[in-house]
Amino acid sequence: MKSSFLKFVVSAVLFFAFINLFVTLKTNFSPNESYGAPELEVGHGGLGIPRGTAIALPSVRISDEESKAVKRKIYGGEGDKVHLGGFTELDLDGVSPSVWKEMVEYMGIKSVIDVGCGRGTSTSWFILHGLDTACVEGSHDAIQQSMIPDKENVYTEHDFSRGPWWPAKTYDAVWSVEFLEHVGRNFQQNFMPVFQSAAIIIATSSNWGGWHHVEVHRDEWWIVKMQSYGLVYSESLTKRVKDTALKEQNQEIKAPNGKTYRPQHLWTTVLVYINPAVASLPKHQHLFSEHGCFRSRENPNVPCEAQKGETEMTDDYLPLKLTKDMDESWENLVRKNIQLN
Repeated sequence: MKSSFLKFVVSAVLFFAFINLFVTLKTNFSPNESYGAPELEVGHGGLGIPRGTAIALPSVRISDEESKAVKRKIYGGEGDKVHLGGFTELDLDGVSPSVWKEMVEYMGIKSVIDVGCGRGTSTSWFILHGLDTACVEGSHDAIQQSMIPDKENVYTEHDFSRGPWWPAKTYDAVWSVEFLEHVGRNFQQNFMPVFQSAAIIIATSSNWGGWHHVEVHRDEWWIVKMQSYGLVYSESLTKRVKDTALKEQNQEIKAPNGKTYRPQHLWTTVLVYINPAVASLPKHQHLFSEHGCFRSRENPNVPCEAQKGETEMTDDYLPLKLTKDMDESWENLVRKNIQLN
């Protein structure tokens, strides 16, 4: 009798344990995931690298009558909703070849995604200088007017007011100039997964009015916002970018349109962040490619040399080599895509 009762108790305990395990799995795991993979709210809020595949949601076009009613003045965006567009033919306030070269030669950036890339002025520079490049843009009009060669393989058209999107892989850097101020706080969680997909984030924001500038804030506000998503503000890299941009402006270097570069968006409001979740991955270990061998305090470090008994750095850890021909190709491309006086 005691033996039968004991068997009943054991069976009951095992039965309820099985039911509890089933309920736990049903609650915490998605049937679309492989067994043992917890269901996570990915890419739309939260920390870490976004998972899964994001679906691009192109902008919804407006009618010709609605478009004519929008007084855009100097800004592009014909046929776009009011919150999109805002680009110009060539905005020298956000164009800085000197900063882009610093990104490649000092930071070691070899891949970049341009967020809010407009007509592709910066994107085309990255492409023509050998970087693995992508861009995401909400304005259909900007994409139609793009100067980017083979643009179908570069652009993702996505309106962040419609939902989240992020790339299918991680990148060395995000470049984002004159984008942040255009997207309301209620939609910021939709573009942050793109930022979380890069090791280094270089982004400006407007501190004055402009076309659909709905998020105008001081630097400290943006720093706190970005840090809440796991990005770490870098004071030293921010200073380096600002100094490089200001030096370029003071040198009065000629731009493709005959005017001088004046990258004030960069030397006034740019902020640079590190994303440890991506920067720590093996595929991004080539970043921060300053040479490591010391010769004197008066001169920068140099590449290590085997003949001096030093271990030479492997090619995959060296920065991309930039040439004058690359510069000329980009300048010629820009000239072909703007109205010259």
